[in-house]
Amino acid sequence: MTPTTTTDTGVRRCLSIKNRWNPSRPFYVPLSARAFRPDFSFSEQNSEDALKARRETTKKTNFKRSVDDDDDFLSSSSEGGVTFESEIGQRRYQFCLKTIGQEVRRENPELVELVVTSLLRATECDVARTLHRAQQYFDFYVDVFGKLSFKQTLKDDEQLRKSFESGVLQVLENCDDKGRSAIILLFNRMLPGQTESSGMQMIRMINYIILRTLKNYPTTQKHGIIVIPDMGGFSYENYSFSNGRTNLYVISKFLPCKIHKFCLLRPLYFVKFVLPALKSFVFPGPMSANVHILTQDPRDLLREPINLRAEILPPMYGGTNTSYDFIPRLRGWELEEEETEFSEMGSSNHHNDNNNNN
Repeated sequence: MTPTTTTDTGVRRCLSIKNRWNPSRPFYVPLSARAFRPDFSFSEQNSEDALKARRETTKKTNFKRSVDDDDDFLSSSSEGGVTFESEIGQRRYQFCLKTIGQEVRRENPELVELVVTSLLRATECDVARTLHRAQQYFDFYVDVFGKLSFKQTLKDDEQLRKSFESGVLQVLENCDDKGRSAIILLFNRMLPGQTESSGMQMIRMINYIILRTLKNYPTTQKHGIIVIPDMGGFSYENYSFSNGRTNLYVISKFLPCKIHKFCLLRPLYFVKFVLPALKSFVFPGPMSANVHILTQDPRDLLREPINLRAEILPPMYGGTNTSYDFIPRLRGWELEEEETEFSEMGSSNHHNDNNNNN
């Protein structure tokens, strides 16, 4: 994999395309916006059904190879799929890191290792899909943050921390029986007059919260994320088509995770009316079956086909978790950042001591 240099992934161009809902043309999508159609192919190719079908195909077509064949670990499979923790999974992990190369890994080793680990778990250790998505994400990261070596932290980014403290974006970890996490976007906490700069800030927030969740929850790496836009109490005047479109574009095309479901809670009337007609454009593939337009009742999240855990969800989402508070979660993330920083300093000092001894 070649070193990632500054590249244009289209994120800022997507944000710059302004359009508002026209009642006389409710289903019109500007030609310039069609280039940024969401691409959920990664999530679709690695859904539970797709992975099961892939295992069956591999089982039928796989032929016996010599145990001495060096490429055997890339093609070997098992009835339950290749797990990251298995010997074959670990060999594929090392192969991915080697393919990415030392030059790229040195820029941000923690990020590279997390991305590769997450993608291998998501794909049942499919090397080709992992490397392809990793390159897409690294290009996105450089486009948004300027360089791969940039380390996104709450400690060093006061604006990021304050944005999270507003509560506009939250996470519920381990919220279903497979250990998935739900990312919740609360539209009513968005600032009025969304601009391109605020759109970029939301993208940085989405990146941070997903990476932090993936790092802490391997089950989310494996089984995916549930996206829940909550439009309750939201004013139509504050709705931004460009920001919503760009968020979908980024989540679907670049981030190192798969999306399990998309659940629109308490939708505005016009969105409830327009989205079904636009569904084939926004979700053109199998993902459309996992897009659910819910009602004003948050208890929909506890029912079929969402089935989130009541003991994890706070009362505002129909659950019984009265102790849920997102602010202490932020404090916990800041402590994790400090631990990582101390760990990296210790590793660096140890490396320097070894070099001096040599």
